[in-house]
Amino acid sequence: MRILLIKPKQIGDSLILTPTITAIKKKHPDAEIWVVVRRGCESILAGCPDISRILTVAPVEKRDRRKSDLWTGLKTIWQISTHRFDYAFELGDGGRGRNLLRLASVRAGHRFSVKPTDVKSTLSLQKAGIKISSFDWQTCHRVEKDFYSVSEFLPLPEPIPFMCFEKEFAQPWEPGKTLNDFCVVQIGSRQGFNCWSREGWREVCRAMLDRFENVIVSCGPVAREMEEAAWLQQELGPRILSTQGKASWAQMAWLLYRAKLYVGPNTAAMHLAAACHCPTVTLFGPSIEDHWHPWQVPYRIVTSHGYTPVNDVKERYARVKKRTMEEIQVAEVVTACGELMEEVGFSR
Repeated sequence: MRILLIKPKQIGDSLILTPTITAIKKKHPDAEIWVVVRRGCESILAGCPDISRILTVAPVEKRDRRKSDLWTGLKTIWQISTHRFDYAFELGDGGRGRNLLRLASVRAGHRFSVKPTDVKSTLSLQKAGIKISSFDWQTCHRVEKDFYSVSEFLPLPEPIPFMCFEKEFAQPWEPGKTLNDFCVVQIGSRQGFNCWSREGWREVCRAMLDRFENVIVSCGPVAREMEEAAWLQQELGPRILSTQGKASWAQMAWLLYRAKLYVGPNTAAMHLAAACHCPTVTLFGPSIEDHWHPWQVPYRIVTSHGYTPVNDVKERYARVKKRTMEEIQVAEVVTACGELMEEVGFSR
């Protein structure tokens, strides 16, 4: 049996797909699972051995696109239209994914989509003969969105598995080979609204140096982030190590499997920490934690100082959208780290 999963979204969304992939493989061990994601997302899926083939389309951000993406996209279209699939699922709730699903060569009646968020898309899918999941995913975790949207048509075993980046596929990060007592602090995010102040990270790193021998500052290959990482090293001394934006996802997995704690915003690195079973303290600004919190790992969430959730979902989400990263206080992040370390037995 050959199964196609289409989810052309951000890097973290790709990793969030892995529990569903694991469940499919458990239920159908002979299944050949193909995945379509955005270019740049494939390396974070390299730790999921249940994927048979990864195809890519252009990145989300226009600034990341290049001329060769047109050829790669056409090649992906050719591959999914010329290889026969028993089941094909669109899980991104986006126009590009739906168009790819329409082109997929699938047995009659075996093309499926998550429940769209608008009537026009629903009618378009129905007109194309694509079956639509009835699962209302807008208030649940995005792992559950993928899992239950697929399971409605291809029943899967519960409970939902962990996210997957198998330890055997991790690759050593050379500067950290001799380290045994450290935490990872992720200071950057591609999404500006998820970025915190360098002064905040400095004080968190300072507090972590009181608990661990070293702090590894992780950042992306962006000038601003690398400059902030270098500034933290200068401010706090040689016990601060920086990935300098050069660590691959496989190397990050190696670090996170060995780290005693991860601290950072809601990013792909946070989801990778969960996949590596690393206790996680995560900072949430205007992102909805119901959708994105660390999956099946001990965690604490720190939000705007004074934020209080309410039972009414619509009102709660409206309040979340008004939060900012600037309103998060250092003391609350440090306290959350201490509480979580005590919970998991890493207190000193």
